[in-house]
Amino acid sequence: MVTILFPTFKDVIVRDKAGEEIIVRQYYHEKDREKLIEMYVNYNPNYSCLGLPPMTRTAIENWIDYLSKNGFSIIAEKDEKVVGHLVIVPDEKNRVDLMIFIHQDYQNRGLGQEMMKLIIEYCKKAGFDGIMLVTERTNARAIHVYKKLGFEIVAPYYEFDMYLQLK
Repeated sequence: MVTILFPTFKDVIVRDKAGEEIIVRQYYHEKDREKLIEMYVNYNPNYSCLGLPPMTRTAIENWIDYLSKNGFSIIAEKDEKVVGHLVIVPDEKNRVDLMIFIHQDYQNRGLGQEMMKLIIEYCKKAGFDGIMLVTERTNARAIHVYKKLGFEIVAPYYEFDMYLQLK
């Protein structure tokens, strides 16, 4: 296990394609845990990717607790509700693994792309060498966005492993 001290993430207000202002900020486990669990409890399973997020409340709680202990998260919040979650988990090679989930009511509005841009800059400033993510090969929309942000497919098998070199 790698112990990393993550720098503070500065709150940002983004405007989505629907014109709504959404705050993107650092996730604080004690304060935000229940709101994040609620997002995932209400997440449409049709938008799951590679078995995530988990389906049951208990599994969601355990997953969120694990991610909080081992990684760094940012959330998108609208009207006190979490509508997006992006987490990075460092590995032993000074890279991070990334996962992002946007609530179905906020998808296709550019929010995920804005969160990705913010975390890419954050990872550069934090000194990471690169970002790895995995997505289903059928997730054309996400793959398009990831490629637009500079990610390359490095393992095109059942799922696509994608990597962004930062240094």
